[in-house]
Amino acid sequence: MVKNRVDVAIDGQIITLISEGTEAYLKEVAKYIDKKLSEIKSAKSSRPISESLRTMHIAANIADDYFKTLHIKQELEETNKTYMIEMRRIQEENLLLKTELVAMSKETTILEEKVANLEMDKQNLEERLKQAKDELEEYISTFDDRPEEKKERLNVVKFSKY
Repeated sequence: MVKNRVDVAIDGQIITLISEGTEAYLKEVAKYIDKKLSEIKSAKSSRPISESLRTMHIAANIADDYFKTLHIKQELEETNKTYMIEMRRIQEENLLLKTELVAMSKETTILEEKVANLEMDKQNLEERLKQAKDELEEYISTFDDRPEEKKERLNVVKFSKY
């Protein structure tokens, strides 16, 4: 991979950083180091601090930031792992629910067909009942108070068979 060379200012001195990172990334790194240097310089100390001690403080601060970030990364990875497990469980549950929905949909179609058949049967029975009622009324009407006519009507009335 191509290495980039970028001149940056750290603690008022121009130095060249060489890395595979972009120019913007290298400038961000330099800015971070310069900020850490400023923090160490601005810290109140009762005794003078040597250059090597200041370098160790900067290194300790940067290492502290690194390990805090690493810890956060690990926590996020664990959280992500937990979420992925939960997502797979939800996906499996979703698949089961879809399967149940398809089965229920088929069952609903079957029940709708049965209801339609029952409605047709009901209509047929109602028609037959009306027809039977009409025939019964006609038959009953032959039994009025005139005996001569009764005999004649009885000979005419016929029932349909079911």
